[in-house]
Amino acid sequence: MRVILFLCSLVVCSNLFSQEDTSSVKWTSEYNLSWDDFQGEEVVELNLSALSKIAIPYTFTSDGEVDLTIELSTRFIKNDSWYKKGEENNVLLGHEQLHFDIAEIHRRLIVKAILAAQFSVENYESELKEIVNRIWKEDYREMQDLYDAETNYARMFQAQINWNKLVADKLVELNEYNDTEITVTFE
Repeated sequence: MRVILFLCSLVVCSNLFSQEDTSSVKWTSEYNLSWDDFQGEEVVELNLSALSKIAIPYTFTSDGEVDLTIELSTRFIKNDSWYKKGEENNVLLGHEQLHFDIAEIHRRLIVKAILAAQFSVENYESELKEIVNRIWKEDYREMQDLYDAETNYARMFQAQINWNKLVADKLVELNEYNDTEITVTFE
């Protein structure tokens, strides 16, 4: 049996995507990825069936006195995501979708942490960067790796079903943090 491999490349960025951007897909509960979203050029020498690039671009503005407004979304980057022709199937696509959903969970965890943080005029930039980096680069990566290990890259069907439920439940649990624009007040 051929091993289906997935690699999710993570990116944290600011000011890369606009709302009208067609080079990425913004995560919503209504949209599921399709193979048409994977528009990057296949890297033949990699022993992967698919590669997805997912980002959480964010911007922030401050009035410098009272409020900090942050916009952040989960994006699937089309031109950097690809699959090997002939290896695409619904199981692999569902596995890829769940990686996208796991990224959205971590975006919501970032929102939750931001709302719990104590920002000041002096620390808001470094505090925001620390929150995003800790959750996205550490917690997110850890969950993605565990998901691939436990599902054996979508080959363990019962494990995949268990993860589907776990991720769906976690998205519901974090639903109160689904806003993509939040405003916090300085301490």
